[in-house]
Amino acid sequence: MDSLKPFDPNDIEETLTRIVTHRGERYLLFPFINAIGTTPKFESISYVIAGPSATIEDFAALSGLALRAAEKLGWFISFNTPWLMRLSDAENMKRTSQRRAQPE
Repeated sequence: MDSLKPFDPNDIEETLTRIVTHRGERYLLFPFINAIGTTPKFESISYVIAGPSATIEDFAALSGLALRAAEKLGWFISFNTPWLMRLSDAENMKRTSQRRAQPE
């Protein structure tokens, strides 16, 4: 995947999140692709918020949860889709992309 770039969870903002209401609670969701297992799957990290919209503090708390989720892993982004993966897998993808880009 040529467009995969390192991503800092501290950069989570409105365009990468959704707010949903479920069973009377409002959640700030950070959807991402979990590429840790053999098959990638969509997941999200959620944080309960108090008001109708997220505050700076809510985004900071959500970023902290994303940082903890990536212990010994890496966050990457492709266009506007965050990916959580092993650092070795990301490096392998980068090498493969570089080989494809080299003229034969």
